[in-house]
Amino acid sequence: MAGWLAAAPSYGPPRMTRSVFIETFGCQMNTADSEQMLGRLGQAGWTPVETPEEADLVVFNTCSVRDHAEGKIRSRLGVLREQKKQRPALKIAIAGCMAQREKDEILRKWPQVDIVVGTDQFARLPELVERVEETGRICATDFGDWEDDRGVHALRTEGVNAWVPVMRGCNYNCTYCVVPFTRGREKSRRPEAVEDEVRSLVAKGFRQVTLLGQTVDAYGKTLGDGSNLACLLRRLHGIEGLLRIRFITSHPKDITDELLDTVAALPKVAKHLHVPAQAGSDRILRLMGRRYGRDEYLRFVERARARMPEVELLSDFIVGFPGETDAEFEETVALMRQVRFGGAYVFTYSVRPGTPAVRLPDDVPEAVKKERCNRLLALQLEHQEEDHRRLHGREVEILVEGASKTDADMLHGRTIGNRNVVFPRQGRDGMVGTLQRVRVTRSTALTLFAD
Repeated sequence: MAGWLAAAPSYGPPRMTRSVFIETFGCQMNTADSEQMLGRLGQAGWTPVETPEEADLVVFNTCSVRDHAEGKIRSRLGVLREQKKQRPALKIAIAGCMAQREKDEILRKWPQVDIVVGTDQFARLPELVERVEETGRICATDFGDWEDDRGVHALRTEGVNAWVPVMRGCNYNCTYCVVPFTRGREKSRRPEAVEDEVRSLVAKGFRQVTLLGQTVDAYGKTLGDGSNLACLLRRLHGIEGLLRIRFITSHPKDITDELLDTVAALPKVAKHLHVPAQAGSDRILRLMGRRYGRDEYLRFVERARARMPEVELLSDFIVGFPGETDAEFEETVALMRQVRFGGAYVFTYSVRPGTPAVRLPDDVPEAVKKERCNRLLALQLEHQEEDHRRLHGREVEILVEGASKTDADMLHGRTIGNRNVVFPRQGRDGMVGTLQRVRVTRSTALTLFAD
């Protein structure tokens, strides 16, 4: 759903079509939720369009993890205030995490918003749009069980990979995190519903699925029937035509030996684990409410690599958490040096209203936060560059995913871990969606180049 307008255009006579524009902010789960919204709206007769000026309904699927995303949404709403003056029939909906967290403020500050729909109620969006004409502005942010998704198909763009939510919510209550407030408690989807969707996706030409959850390795706990992520992986692995299975994001406390053994044993499951460490200091981890210490995290790394020496580990880090000293930051640097992650996301701490960490003084200066962030990112890129150079001259197998986003003359794919590989396109579009062996010839810190 590309495109945005910077100024209010003029409009002609009202149209009889029902069209929707959705702009998605934030994580892959939000992307999957937007696809689900489009699928449900499509079943109700709505047609997606590429720009808001074409739309009868504009939906912002929002994120609250970072203030930057919320700032963008406020800017969009400012523009749409003028749009609605010119076209009063236009409907505006705020969905997702920001809607869940700031529903009262949104309704108070933004009178042009017709619908506020939370992370557990977006499946009702077609019904809410129909009701708003009769009831006026609607706020639907209650938490509930996983909605009945039988017979409902998300509207996805064509491609090789499909995002498949298998659970929502989180029970861990990390002190910096808004997810427990915006997504609620853990709830898992029935395994047969996941399998039905994946089979349908493969029939439509998708060759890889990425299973999504805020703590995806906790999948199945709420079902009460012994289901877990390892069982689900084994169930999906036998689907003919499915070439790769990925899953994100995991919590160190829920990475069981059974799950590691299953990932190691199943050829289709990516040897790639996204398990955020967040910090290298035990004191900071306790303040974050992470429920593990540095040694426990390193034991997870040892357990994973003992079973899969080739496994690629991805981490998240927060620098500048309240009270973090220079020495404690150096412990995080040391952890990164010791583990040598295949990739890492590094964030500077920012206060998120409503989280327990707001009670802690945000006492690390912004300049120090940025310097620590840059140091950690530079070290990560140094490790990636060194690891990539070791692959020069070697053959790797990739699932070809399509044209490179930065160079239309190249195709790109990913290894069974998560290394991004590009190679000359030159009439090879027929390789998209297939497994290919390529030889690495050169690299950067972010990309392998192959012939």
